[in-house]
Amino acid sequence: MNPNMLAVVLVGDGIDELLVGLALDVPVIALIAGLSYRRARSRANNVFTLVVINMVVFFVTHVMVVASVGVGVGFGLFALFGILRFRTGTLPVVEMTFLFAAIAIAALNAIAPIAMGLVEAIIANVTIFVLLEVMGGWWLQRQLQTHNILYERVELLHPARRTELIADLEGRTGLVVEGVVVNGINFLNDTAKLTVRVRPVPEENFMLLAEFDDAVEA
Repeated sequence: MNPNMLAVVLVGDGIDELLVGLALDVPVIALIAGLSYRRARSRANNVFTLVVINMVVFFVTHVMVVASVGVGVGFGLFALFGILRFRTGTLPVVEMTFLFAAIAIAALNAIAPIAMGLVEAIIANVTIFVLLEVMGGWWLQRQLQTHNILYERVELLHPARRTELIADLEGRTGLVVEGVVVNGINFLNDTAKLTVRVRPVPEENFMLLAEFDDAVEA
């Protein structure tokens, strides 16, 4: 076999574009996962999903672009974005937004070295990261947080005992409750479904809050 042909097979014509795309994609997804997303939704398994999906979409998109499949690229990208529907349960809006951004960034960085200039690609990546950091990591962190819980002391749901209800919830969770909405009451087993709005917790307590959410959802 001709050594030059072997070199082409081993390296390929798109190695430069691949390395440039990786140089753009890896730092951006690392910053999003480690900063913005980690503060907005502090669950390690979701961070893992965010990063892995980004990497997979990047490499698949790069292969499609380098292979010059033409119109098939569009259909392939459409199918990749359809991965948002691959879930076992309802995906919260915040997590869906970050996942969509991770997929979009992967596709952008895989195509950017070929379809657009490096400066434009950097501007797009920086803009997306800053938007997620400001809105998702900083602004969202300071908004009231909503949690759905199953509550058993239905006698405290009476409007006249709202103060006792809030005190009980704060004593159990350690959170500062700003409002409670009763979504449903089951008198057969004396439980109620509540939506509780609480003040944001300090960043060091985010993991504790995530564990509380997981326990409630279970």
